[in-house]
Amino acid sequence: MKRNTITSAPIDSYRQGELDGLCGIYVIINAYRRLFGDKFSHERCTKIFMKLARAAPMAVFDGLSYRELLELIMLANANVPAAMRIEVRTQVFRKQVSSHAWGVETYIKRLREEVQEGKQVAIVGIQGAHDHWTLLHRVTPATFKLTDSSSLTNLRLANIGIAGKTKRSYRIVPSQTILLRPWKGSPNDLHPVRKRLAKLAIL
Repeated sequence: MKRNTITSAPIDSYRQGELDGLCGIYVIINAYRRLFGDKFSHERCTKIFMKLARAAPMAVFDGLSYRELLELIMLANANVPAAMRIEVRTQVFRKQVSSHAWGVETYIKRLREEVQEGKQVAIVGIQGAHDHWTLLHRVTPATFKLTDSSSLTNLRLANIGIAGKTKRSYRIVPSQTILLRPWKGSPNDLHPVRKRLAKLAIL
């Protein structure tokens, strides 16, 4: 008589983002890693992660808003050596083109001009198939190349649209695109955020 054997179906493991809202914290750390490579060590990543998580404990449940994300970038900048600070550019994609809202082709074209691998990266918020902050480090003729905390490695441009105007799989809000590059003594456009952090005694 054969013994009964119990077989179990393979179980998929969960990835970051499926049970938590920490993508905003990860995207900040991944930006430093993209811009500074191994100089931004694992030890430093761990310390920054702890600092940001303590500053925004509800992020694990609720994620981060655009404004909260900017505040945490400034907090991270205050806790790294001067040579590893990043300049934050938020104005580029807030402006409308020829008095009209951004179209997807114009948005992609401008991102291709701005993003230079190793020199400037972009934090992009995507909605739809994912509600997620991700890091864009290169734009090819067909895709956005991502450094991402979950399973995303690229987004096909054909699947990207502008939020409020599209039924495509991934919707982007251009005005919430954040450009980051190594700080070289140039002015930062986040003075109001810096003042707010000072009031909160975060800096």
